[in-house]
Amino acid sequence: FITSYSLWDVMAVGIAKARHGFMTKPYGSLQSHPPEEVYFAMRAQSNQVEQMPGFIVASLSFSLFVNGKVGAVLALLWAVLRRLYASCFRASVGKTLNQIGLSRFTIPAYFIVNSMLMGTAVQCVRSLSK
Repeated sequence: FITSYSLWDVMAVGIAKARHGFMTKPYGSLQSHPPEEVYFAMRAQSNQVEQMPGFIVASLSFSLFVNGKVGAVLALLWAVLRRLYASCFRASVGKTLNQIGLSRFTIPAYFIVNSMLMGTAVQCVRSLSK
């Protein structure tokens, strides 16, 4: 996931900025409200960074303490959902937030992370009671 983040999300911001001439302007002349394409690319990238710490803790702890194979499958599902989220977000120029439909990716991704965290918590409590 981290490799795809570097290749797709970070590069997408640079490409969007280049399309809108950001590379030829001095920093002081940049707009405080960037074009929608640039803003959505930056938000998609920022959201990926915001979601990564919880995912890393959840997937590592679940895979180590509960079940490595199930943890790997859940981590893969999460990564696919986050990739779909980012591509959908970047492609939503000209749409309203209701039309974008990001919740179809975010809600399942939250359930996956929270399931891994709860599975880890339950396993830890079970280990303490033995």
